[in-house]
Amino acid sequence: MLVSMSAGVLAQAGVDTSSIFIQYGAIGLIALLALGAVRVLFQREVKALDLERQRADRLENELRLLLHERYMTVLGEATRVMSDVLETTKDRPR
Repeated sequence: MLVSMSAGVLAQAGVDTSSIFIQYGAIGLIALLALGAVRVLFQREVKALDLERQRADRLENELRLLLHERYMTVLGEATRVMSDVLETTKDRPR
């Protein structure tokens, strides 16, 4: 516990923490490898998250364009139908 706290303090101060782990021999090497593995796994997750965000943004934009096209088609059709209705009812006596 004390080693990890002092390593954290030294890391914040800019001191190379690998020399601290090497002092502890095999345990230090295992700890250093474990930290490296955690860093690699974390970077992989960050990259996957970024890719998923980009994918979600792209799909959201595609959906927005598709809905816009559909709305324009439906609005155009509705306008035409309302024009026909108004034209038909205009000639009828009330």
